[in-house]
Parts: sequence; C-alpha cells; structure tokens
Amino acid sequence: GTSSGCYTTSPLGTTPTTVPALTLAPGTYPVTVGGAGAGGTPGAGETPAVQAPSSVFSTVTSAGGGGGKGGGCGARVACGNGGSGGGGAPGSCAAMNAGGTGNTPPVTPPQGQNGGANPTGALYNGAGGGGAGAVGQNNQPCSPAAGGVGLATCITASPVFYAGGGGGGSWPGPNPAAGGAGGNGGGGNGRPGTGPGNPPRNGSANTGGGGGGE
Repeated sequence: GTSSGCYTTSPLGTTPTTVPALTLAPGTYPVTVGGAGAGGTPGAGETPAVQAPSSVFSTVTSAGGGGGKGGGCGARVACGNGGSGGGGAPGSCAAMNAGGTGNTPPVTPPQGQNGGANPTGALYNGAGGGGAGAVGQNNQPCSPAAGGVGLATCITASPVFYAGGGGGGSWPGPNPAAGGAGGNGGGGNGRPGTGPGNPPRNGSANTGGGGGGE
C-alpha cells in the first residue's frame, strides 16, 4: 500500500493510505475498459452530454470523464460531470455556461478536476475539459480555452502524463479562432473556428485523454 518512485499520483501513495492495496492470487481476472463519452450538440436536435463508461478492475472503479456541453438555450441542461468534468458551452444562456463537476462520484484523492466555465457568456468559444491534475480553463471572448493537464505516472518505467482534458472548440464567427489546446496527458485539441472541414481531435489512444470540443 505504499508508493515508490514517481507513483505519487496513485491513491496508494497518499498519506494516510485511503485505498487498500489489492492482493491477487495467480489467475485470470476480467477487466472493463471504459470507452469514450459524447459531448452535447446544439440546435433544434440538441442532445445531452454523456459521461464516458467507467473502467473496472476487481474492487477498483475509475469513473469516466464528463462530456462537454453544446451551445444554445434549449431544454437540454445536463451537466458534463464525471471523473473529470466537461467544459462549459459558448452562448449567452447561464444554464449552459457552467463546467461539469469532476471527481464524481467523490473519492480521495480526487480522480479528476472540474471543467472550465463560460463566465462572460462568450458566443463562439467553449471552455476546456478538466484533466486529472488541473481544472479546464475558462473560455475567453476571443479564443477557446485549453484543457486541464493530466498527471504523470511511471507505470511504463518512466514518467508519462495521462488523462489530460480536451481543449474547447471554436464556432465560426467574426474572428475565427484556433481550437483550444488539449491538456498534457493525451487531451485532444478543440475544433478551430474555420468551419466543419477542420474537426476536433480525439484524445490520444490509451492515455485516458479527453477529446477536443466541437
């Protein structure tokens, strides 16, 4: 139940230890690897953000990240909560501008951080998704926000960052902006505001990083 090297981000490395070490006999154990969540979409056919499925091994469950919100002011106000929170939507509707809550359900140490918000009601740029190590950035009137940074672990014998948040996307407007940068740890960049021909980037495979905003 103790940590060594740079495994400081593991629950087993906390003081006091809050998660007991697993003792496993030789054999075969089922592992569930959660897939990707889905962001909300704006417009008349709006859909809610969908949390990514959880990953499970034995008694350990890691919550999937929350999807980011689409723009607009329709009936869909579902929050992008999860292991890390999804970023808030562009637009002038206050119900849509808050970021999703990370570390949901709550555990110690936290699984992830909150998504960024849209405190000014900016119309064209989304906030960044939360990462394992930092909250997503709030969006700006003239540029979308970066995703939160992930955390490093030495599971591959050298420090590698995992679970970075996705960057906020930009919609075409008077001053189209580049997409927000994905957080260090596999987060994908958000869509630039130069049109549908430039889609957002998925999170890097096998990193737990979030996809960029649409």
